[in-house]
Amino acid sequence: MPTIALYRPALEELTFRQALLADEATMAYNHAYGGTIDFPRERWADWYRRWIEDTSGARFYRYLYDRQTDAFAGETAYHFDEELDGYVCDVIVHAACRGRGYGRQGLALLCGAAKENGVLRLYDDIALDNPSVGLFLESGFREVRRTEAYILVAKDL
Repeated sequence: MPTIALYRPALEELTFRQALLADEATMAYNHAYGGTIDFPRERWADWYRRWIEDTSGARFYRYLYDRQTDAFAGETAYHFDEELDGYVCDVIVHAACRGRGYGRQGLALLCGAAKENGVLRLYDDIALDNPSVGLFLESGFREVRRTEAYILVAKDL
């Protein structure tokens, strides 16, 4: 039984997302795009409406919840990208929780949720030096494009 579950956060629980995005160790993979991300409280309500409450299917967002420790371990999401004409996914595991299989479990849960929601294919663009590319390839994603900056992977659901 997976120890990780998808969890729909309440607005006031976005304190975890704020801390996750501000954590330097967690966001080190994002160095090519600026590292940590500021997520001030005044942006929460609008962000929440677009990512959690909107029912258009363009976005999906959930926390990764560890049932054993009763704590949040990361986040997972996907959104429709018009330029790509497809859904781009995202899995971030808090640095303190890495090495426990949460990324693999979270990615599998995200793929399952996307499929349930009618998404046929997920993509992710991963920086060349980001070790998570292996996780995606081992999880059934395939490389579809490589640039000087990133590897684009995709998985048919």
